[in-house]
Amino acid sequence: MVTPKLYDPVSVLMLDFVGFTDMAASRDPVVTVSELNDIYSAFDRIGEQYGCERIKTIGDAYIAVSGLPEPMPDHAQAVANTAIRFVRYLERRNEGHSNQWLCRIGIATGSVVGSVVGIQKYVYDVFGPAVNLASRLQGCSEPMEITTHKLLRDSLKEEFLVEAAGTEDLKGFGEQQLFKIRDGRVDIMMAGYQ
Repeated sequence: MVTPKLYDPVSVLMLDFVGFTDMAASRDPVVTVSELNDIYSAFDRIGEQYGCERIKTIGDAYIAVSGLPEPMPDHAQAVANTAIRFVRYLERRNEGHSNQWLCRIGIATGSVVGSVVGIQKYVYDVFGPAVNLASRLQGCSEPMEITTHKLLRDSLKEEFLVEAAGTEDLKGFGEQQLFKIRDGRVDIMMAGYQ
């Protein structure tokens, strides 16, 4: 048995595809799964570039974390860059494909517990406030948007274009200020490195 370990702070990315249930029911399942595999493979490569590791997928939900198992001082920037690149990848991919994949992303920072779970099939998983908050924030996102909370916004505001998006009563977290992360400043930042 693997002893559960608390990681604090880390940042969590939660992505969900818009209309996936209808897509899966109305389209050729072989094509849908093949495209989902291609997209997840691209996401894995993008996450690896920024130090953000996929923990698991649940159907059309993709969960990744930065800051574990090794602490990472810029975990917030890692998930923000990863999220922006996910959206950018899908926008470019959609230009040349008939099947349009639109996502909603929530990113949060905080604590998680990581452990191997299961007896017959071992799976590494993470649980805790940051995972739950990222899930709630993803649910507040519009298609192709990245939503975050004040604590993560405070870590990102110097490097990213972050806009206030009102408040929302989030289950288990109460009234939260929401923020949208935009792609604007990343283009400026990346231009200096290319």
